[in-house]
Amino acid sequence: MHRKRTLTLPTLVALAVLALFAATRFLSHASADRPGVTVAIRDFKFEPATVTVHVGETVKWKNEDFVPHTATADSEAQKPAFDSGTINTGGAWRYLTSKKGTYNYICTRHPNMKGKLIVQ
Repeated sequence: MHRKRTLTLPTLVALAVLALFAATRFLSHASADRPGVTVAIRDFKFEPATVTVHVGETVKWKNEDFVPHTATADSEAQKPAFDSGTINTGGAWRYLTSKKGTYNYICTRHPNMKGKLIVQ
């Protein structure tokens, strides 16, 4: 007679945790490998002020200033092409480009801060 083996609940939970961990590690490496550019926010400026990327690349805005900022497409449309919302000091926001075009953007808290994103 052969005994049928079954997995216990703790074993199933452990396997699920390991699978979740492996998937998370894979996804974080996949996004880290995606080409892109970082825009530093410091001294009330976007640096560099103009960046060029290709569709599918990521732009990351990193706030190195002492006050919160935004990176918001400057458009007259009701819904801008992108809007970071508040990026707190030390924080960052990423935007995955999906459409070709030239996007002028500002910090809505400090409209004198201007940048340009060119997506090819």
